[in-house]
Amino acid sequence: MIITIDGSAGTGKSTVAKKVAESLGYAHFDTGAMYRAVSLVLLQKNIPLDATEEIEKVLLDFPFRVELRGLEKRYFVADLDVTEEIRSEKVNAIVSLVAALPCVRKALWRVQRAFGETCDAVFEGRDLGTVVFPDAEIKIFLTACPEIRAERRLKEIKEKNLYKDKSIDKEALIRDMLKRDTLDSTRQLAPLKRPPDACEIDTSNLTIDQVVAKILDYKKKKQNVKPAWFKRSKGMSLLYRFILFLAWSFNKIFYRLKIYGLEHYFKGGAIIASNHTSFLDPPILSISWPEEVHFLARDTLFKNPLFGKFISALNAHPVSKDASDTKVFKTICALLNEGKKVILFPEGTRSLDNTLQEIKPGVAMLISRTETSIVPAYIFGAYDVWGRGRKGPKLFGKVGCIFGSAIHYKSFAHLDRKEAQKQITEALRSKISALKTWHEKGCKGTPPLNPSPQRVNLSLSSLWFLVSVVYLWLN
Repeated sequence: MIITIDGSAGTGKSTVAKKVAESLGYAHFDTGAMYRAVSLVLLQKNIPLDATEEIEKVLLDFPFRVELRGLEKRYFVADLDVTEEIRSEKVNAIVSLVAALPCVRKALWRVQRAFGETCDAVFEGRDLGTVVFPDAEIKIFLTACPEIRAERRLKEIKEKNLYKDKSIDKEALIRDMLKRDTLDSTRQLAPLKRPPDACEIDTSNLTIDQVVAKILDYKKKKQNVKPAWFKRSKGMSLLYRFILFLAWSFNKIFYRLKIYGLEHYFKGGAIIASNHTSFLDPPILSISWPEEVHFLARDTLFKNPLFGKFISALNAHPVSKDASDTKVFKTICALLNEGKKVILFPEGTRSLDNTLQEIKPGVAMLISRTETSIVPAYIFGAYDVWGRGRKGPKLFGKVGCIFGSAIHYKSFAHLDRKEAQKQITEALRSKISALKTWHEKGCKGTPPLNPSPQRVNLSLSSLWFLVSVVYLWLN
């Protein structure tokens, strides 16, 4: 999925786009940084803006790249870190003129479109929803009054000392911004304008989190994420869909299941990692995530031909009781590399008292090996319905599942592998703990790092199905 966020300087595009991308587990692409990097190179090489042939030569082999350092992005031209310099006064003075050059825009459009074909991403800029990605699923256009935009820009300049202590006032900033608005909106090629099918948001009197929440809420309504059983997905069996449908029905009637955080849904391989307190945890996760999921089961369960076919239809994969860790590891890695979602419980065993347990390092090892992602989740209420010590489940209760924003290996790829695994494990522990705290406070507002929680009253399986799935996990 492509999400475009367009707007003038000072409307909050960069910060909003970054937070939206983090919340959804999408890549974030700052197109403005590309134009600024080109502007910087032209300044360093003293190339006039009317020297089209020289500029085209620069663009033929433009060594621009982005690196993630933890949660921070750094921009490079060749081996030179230009993260601060591309926001300088000298670059700011010419970037609109450079961006208006047809040779520059067309060259960078190719890069942007090529990137958009590789993954789900949030793109920010000025012509993304109108020219670069006219068919984007979600289009956002941000506005704000000039005074507010100037105040934001002035604050950024002072905090980062972008103008090297040169004095600059608010009125001068307003004049500069209005001048740039005129240049951007009147240029012949790809002018700044609101896409006709975009959601316009005035950010003047809104916080960053409020703007992000509005965008995610708009995406939720626009995309209307449907349960897995509702979709006709390639490779998904009718039996799988039927069982999920039954599971939905049962949970709505008996357990009033609620789900939060479905706005974080994304395609691609990932481990859904949750706390573990009950035999109900696997089926709850299976029906909560809006696409089919996979899990491991003892190979002895497949010996009965009928039951074996049944659990195979539920995406269970056989693992022998005496299988080595290496074999299990390879099985999971293969599923992740195929773009599947795999349910795992990083605590290893069910909790005795409904408290969070130590996170084992295995999940981080799998993610670092496959370079995929983790979807942190917190299940509540299942312990009261069927915790350890109970012979069977209660017929009535309240359960729910909260999904957090994804943890991506690429955010830790710059670290030594062992250190990366250590930090991934800690990040997972922290996120699950935060989701638990949010639930204990009454599920009010939004989950941590997850603006705009999504509540869904679910329906579940027949008791027959639930017993079957539980039997699978008991063994």
